[in-house]
Amino acid sequence: MDLFSKVGGVFQEKLVQISLVAAVLFYIVANPMLFNFVDNTLKSVFSAVGVSFNVGDQGLLIIHSLVYAVLLGISVKFLMEPMLAMRGNGSVKPVSA
Repeated sequence: MDLFSKVGGVFQEKLVQISLVAAVLFYIVANPMLFNFVDNTLKSVFSAVGVSFNVGDQGLLIIHSLVYAVLLGISVKFLMEPMLAMRGNGSVKPVSA
């Protein structure tokens, strides 16, 4: 077995695939530029209605953690499960609600 087969086998593992998706989502959601954008957007939205609002660092962290959890759950449920089902038997299994 050559190196490419071993590496390919590793990427076929469900845990590795989900971990890679989680890493990409974390990079996006935990990006400091996104934190600044969300903070500025929340401040401008609340100031438009006449309310002074400051989420603070911990509040932003909580918001981004919740968004990350939702996006990870959605990506595993609706992206990874159908892809893994296709790999298993050649057809997509229906996703149960």
